[in-house]
Amino acid sequence: MSSLSDLTTPTAVTPLTATIAASGLVEGLALHRAVSHVVTQRPTSPEDHDRRLGERLVETGVLNAWQVDQLRRGRTKFTLGPYQITDSIARGGMGHVFKAKHELLGRVEAVKVLPRGKSTPDAIASFRHEIRAQAALDHPNLVRVSYADREGDLYYLVTEFVPGIDLRRLIRRRGPLSESVAAWVVSQAAAAIDHAHRRGLVHRDVKPGNVLLTPTGGVKVTDLGLAWSLEGVTANDEVYAEGKIAGTSDYLAPEAIRYPNKVRPESDLYGLGCTLYYAVTGKVPFPGGTHADKLRRRLRDEPIEPQVINPDLSPAIVAIIRRAMSRQPEHRAASAAEMARSLAALTDAADRERLAVVVTEAVAKRSVADESAVRWASGEAEDLPETVGLPLHEIGPAFFPEPLPEIDLDQRPVPSEPAPVAEASALGRASNLPQRITWVSLGLTAAILLLSALRGLWS
Repeated sequence: MSSLSDLTTPTAVTPLTATIAASGLVEGLALHRAVSHVVTQRPTSPEDHDRRLGERLVETGVLNAWQVDQLRRGRTKFTLGPYQITDSIARGGMGHVFKAKHELLGRVEAVKVLPRGKSTPDAIASFRHEIRAQAALDHPNLVRVSYADREGDLYYLVTEFVPGIDLRRLIRRRGPLSESVAAWVVSQAAAAIDHAHRRGLVHRDVKPGNVLLTPTGGVKVTDLGLAWSLEGVTANDEVYAEGKIAGTSDYLAPEAIRYPNKVRPESDLYGLGCTLYYAVTGKVPFPGGTHADKLRRRLRDEPIEPQVINPDLSPAIVAIIRRAMSRQPEHRAASAAEMARSLAALTDAADRERLAVVVTEAVAKRSVADESAVRWASGEAEDLPETVGLPLHEIGPAFFPEPLPEIDLDQRPVPSEPAPVAEASALGRASNLPQRITWVSLGLTAAILLLSALRGLWS
């Protein structure tokens, strides 16, 4: 058991030092140096010691803030198959996405893990569908799949890691993009969607959060977790269950609300229009209210004209937005390729470089790794696609030519952007240490672990 006097020596045993030693994330010498620095500050309690130690490890680049947060929660396992998990990127009801490094190849990738609690036969079938859908695609503006596997009861999908920031977070941080840069971004996204359509897939969740931007000005569309094959899918797949409205309420097309089982490519064009609207205004088309409110208004109302929010918009881009967001699918562009060409006409050769500058500046303000750690600790995380169900009476029968079965709806108010979905990490706690560990129970075991890790340093 550590006393206050123990905290002034490099051999002090605290919950964080013990967990770090058990995790193997930090080499003995690096841990010794960090602890030695902390004891010179004369911490006043074990809690103060661990707070200072965590800050020191982040300051010196030994660990990132997310890793320290997880260690302080008692987690000691940071591996999944051949990958070492290094950060949390996004999480939601359909999975948790981590930044990871292949231990043998040294390659940094993104790993999407199906939550343990969602590992039902239907969820696993949906996850396998996503793997097959993404593996069939090969386009420079689409995130590529590289590997898929399972470890015990955990299923995971590995894709390329895209450094940078997503469009939603970029706009929230710096405000709307210029018209030409926004046109460049969405034209690239439209080209990716066209590639998927030509191979018989509808994305179903096109939105700013699924458009990734790189410091070189690259654009990549991600997350085909809700993708629908135009040739049909398995009948028992839960995200396609009858009556389920799948997607994110701020970007759903009216026909995807009315007929959730009759998906068509035009719905992705609507999502592209909403994404362009957000990029040039900084606002979602139908802000505020519950999910039901948003979808009801989408079925009957027109959004605020984008030029009302941003008077500098040209008639040309306003026309593209209006057409893409038409409530009648047949009034939209004939294809995503046509929409991409219309937007490309509003850009010039320098727009990619302009985007690169904007993204680089945004990322420089706070590293992606540090920001994701802050989101984890604060409970804010980028949302993954959510399935929203609406009972018929909440929207009104006049909007539905055919009845839909009633299903539950979360009626809590939601912000203008899709609310983060708080969920426990998909990675298990591979340690038997309780979350709220006591000094008495930790003492002997932790001392052995730490002294083993630091053996020979003080001889």
